[in-house]
Amino acid sequence: MQILLVNPPPPPRQRVSRGLMGGFGMVVGEGLCYPPLDLMYVAAMLRRDGHEVTLVDGEAHGLSPDDVLEALGRTPPPLVGLATSSATIQLDLDLVDRIKERAPDTLVFITGSQGSKVPDLAMLNSKVDAVVRGEPELTVAAMVEELARGGDALGVQGLSARRGDEIVHNPDRPLLKGDALDALPFPSRDLLPRDDYRIPTMQGPIQTVQSSRGCPINCTYCGYVVAQGVAWRGRSAQNVFAELKEIVEAHGVTNVVFRDPLFAYDRERVLELSAMLEQSGLGLRWQCETAIKTMDDELLAAMARAGCVSVSFGIESGNAELQKKYSRGKIKSREHAREVIDACRRHGIATRGFFMIGFPEETPEMAQETMDLAVYLNPDTVQFTAVTPYPDTKLYKESRGEEEFDFSKFSGTTPVGVARAMTSDQVSDAIRAAYRRFYMRPARIVRELRRPQLLLQRFRRYLGLLATADEA
Repeated sequence: MQILLVNPPPPPRQRVSRGLMGGFGMVVGEGLCYPPLDLMYVAAMLRRDGHEVTLVDGEAHGLSPDDVLEALGRTPPPLVGLATSSATIQLDLDLVDRIKERAPDTLVFITGSQGSKVPDLAMLNSKVDAVVRGEPELTVAAMVEELARGGDALGVQGLSARRGDEIVHNPDRPLLKGDALDALPFPSRDLLPRDDYRIPTMQGPIQTVQSSRGCPINCTYCGYVVAQGVAWRGRSAQNVFAELKEIVEAHGVTNVVFRDPLFAYDRERVLELSAMLEQSGLGLRWQCETAIKTMDDELLAAMARAGCVSVSFGIESGNAELQKKYSRGKIKSREHAREVIDACRRHGIATRGFFMIGFPEETPEMAQETMDLAVYLNPDTVQFTAVTPYPDTKLYKESRGEEEFDFSKFSGTTPVGVARAMTSDQVSDAIRAAYRRFYMRPARIVRELRRPQLLLQRFRRYLGLLATADEA
């Protein structure tokens, strides 16, 4: 069968990376463009089963909805799948409707955590035939198998499907375990031009790798937890190394960003993978995201020797009560966190700190504590975002009123009404003040002037932050 997979075009004047935040998506700066990893995994599964797959990335290629319709061709394929995100869900569903108008006999499905956790929103507000809930690889493969043999393609596990005027939610599909993750084919990177994908902190094209799924820290607001589960599920070091080797040797890419929510959860696995990379001579440069409390000097030294150049840490709040209640104590202590940041610097590993402002009971004084912590830790870069209750998280259930949230505001930068002790304007002002306080220190200004290209990109992102908040 012929199948078309689409990462839809972004909203006007924005870049949204749909795979971030556990598949709920996030607005990002102009210098960042990640490949659509979930769709590449789905493509690999379908190709392994003998199907012909076309993958169109409207985000990377600057396409319009009309361009996507052109990709249907004169004879539209029997199956089309689209990635979605919270901030883009209505635009994505509008494109679904246009595809169905152009090709009424084509079965159209969507992937992404927004649809997965709020499937009725998609089914009731578009002509989409099915919503893939949970991990998409096996569900889409089963759907295509049924469609190819004339079976019930809408009856497989993991789908919410339209049957006439009725919406049916089929049973959930269990999450893949570690051995099953190893059994997945590597993502079909050959379907997309490698040079389209980049991040500001690496020279040359990049690829993303998912070496594990799930996060047992279980923060109350985290999209990764509801999308991937609390249980940590890791691929073997050998399997991950084989994929990295293919990326370098078959695709000529030596920059990799690991897209795991908790990369260093299994310390021995990271040490094993690091040893393999150090001995390989691949020349790979890579970065990852993990919790500060999973790190120590020995581990960081091994990662640095293996080519690790940057680690991102979710720190979130500088207030002890908020940290414990919402972030489940992601840092052991301020002092240990500073030791880890300093150790990264000694080993030549850049650091990035993620911080959030706007928890329900957070006051302006508590927000100041978060700014204080960011300055005290002094990572190389910071990101301040508005607290966002992604669907099905504990915070979402506690914050949701009688009316649904406006998901178009789920950009990561726009307050969405969670804060009770601060107004949305106060949250936005605090985020701006946090950036100013961190980057406008004299020592930081001197440091940033040494990297004018990155400074320009940050400045543009800051202007975009102002515009997003004002539009909200």
